[in-house]
Amino acid sequence: MTTANVGRQPIVNRRREIVGYELLYRATANSRRADDFLSTGLDGDQMTDTVIFGALGIGVMQLTGGKELYCNADRAILTGRAPISLPPRQTVVEILETVEIDDEVLAGCRALKRAGYRLAADDFIWSGRDETLLELVDIVKIDLQATPRDELADVVTACREFDLQLLAEKVETEQQWDACLELGFDLFQGYLLGRPETISGPTSGPSRHGVLALSTAVLDDDVNYARLEEILRPEPELVYQLVQLASQGRLGETRREVRSLRQALVLVGLNRVRGWIPTLLLRPAGPTGDTNMAAVLARARMAELLADKYLTGSADLAFTAGMFSAFDLMLGVPAARLPELLGIPPRLCAAAFDRNDPVGQIVGWVSDFQRDGTLPPADSGIEKLELDYAASCAFGWAARQTRIVDDDDPDLPPGPERRTGGTSHRSPRHGRPGAAATMHAWGSGSSAR
Repeated sequence: MTTANVGRQPIVNRRREIVGYELLYRATANSRRADDFLSTGLDGDQMTDTVIFGALGIGVMQLTGGKELYCNADRAILTGRAPISLPPRQTVVEILETVEIDDEVLAGCRALKRAGYRLAADDFIWSGRDETLLELVDIVKIDLQATPRDELADVVTACREFDLQLLAEKVETEQQWDACLELGFDLFQGYLLGRPETISGPTSGPSRHGVLALSTAVLDDDVNYARLEEILRPEPELVYQLVQLASQGRLGETRREVRSLRQALVLVGLNRVRGWIPTLLLRPAGPTGDTNMAAVLARARMAELLADKYLTGSADLAFTAGMFSAFDLMLGVPAARLPELLGIPPRLCAAAFDRNDPVGQIVGWVSDFQRDGTLPPADSGIEKLELDYAASCAFGWAARQTRIVDDDDPDLPPGPERRTGGTSHRSPRHGRPGAAATMHAWGSGSSAR
């Protein structure tokens, strides 16, 4: 269990309505500014990686409420050597003033634009050699403290020749606000309008095994979604981040509905999954032995088994919803807070937390049975023998997965025992005991006890 810390400062329009937030590096929940922590040795790219990982861990919706987010980018992100896994529909990539604008950076900026990101020139100072950059960016941020007052109007006039918005940075007085309004600025940021605040939230890092397996798989020319799904199923943190990425469309699109892990993979696409990997590799990862990971996975698998029998076509949704319904066990927060805290798409949220939803009913029954042995209502048609057997199968699968994740030797060859924890019926799609095989065993009256 770790805590993610991300600073944010509001950006407002001419009516002082918040339209976005700049995300800022913060080392701790009590950090006031990033500069105090440069002694840690982090460079700009590493600080950006930390911000991105923290934003995905806390939840982009939780941080921004659906508004735009602005994220600083150093050379590695701008040239494509480092990933930016934030949702294109919401993200403005800020080109830091310290970056040398050369052909490699310009090519990378064009690629970011094609991917759906907007670009901003940060702390912009007119030099007369900026036409190529200004033709690319959507926003120019002008630092009022760094721009002489008698030159400000000329900079604004020069920028207005291009199709872009102007953002006034470090607006600290009402006089500055009035002057910037008169000059025609579109957006504003500064202490007058809102000081940075640090948002913290619990997040469980992905396992070493999961990240390395995913890294290896996406480099294979023959990789397919079924293999990636098999790797991700025992990794709740990775599944959550993937759903967050998948649910955010491009600029101007509404938030996309995501119902399952497979759908999330398809929506994100292999290229963005590949770009996501380097950020994951930089993060701390560890074993799951001191967490409730097995209980989380068991709930997901048990919900999947029951939905496969009683709700045709809903098994994948039930697995993902069951997993998210158990995040209180991982994050140490009240279960009632999860719908707001996770910020997952509405259909998936209903399946995880709303017992009026058909899948939500099954997830709720599994949660009750897992917690204290409470049985579903008599009219559900689910007998105790079925629940006992489903629970046994689910826990057996979860135990095998957590043993694999907790293996201290990641270089051990992937033999049969390492992959599955023992002999089992294998589904060609998931590489685990297939739902159909398990349902056949139920129908024959066999018992795991």
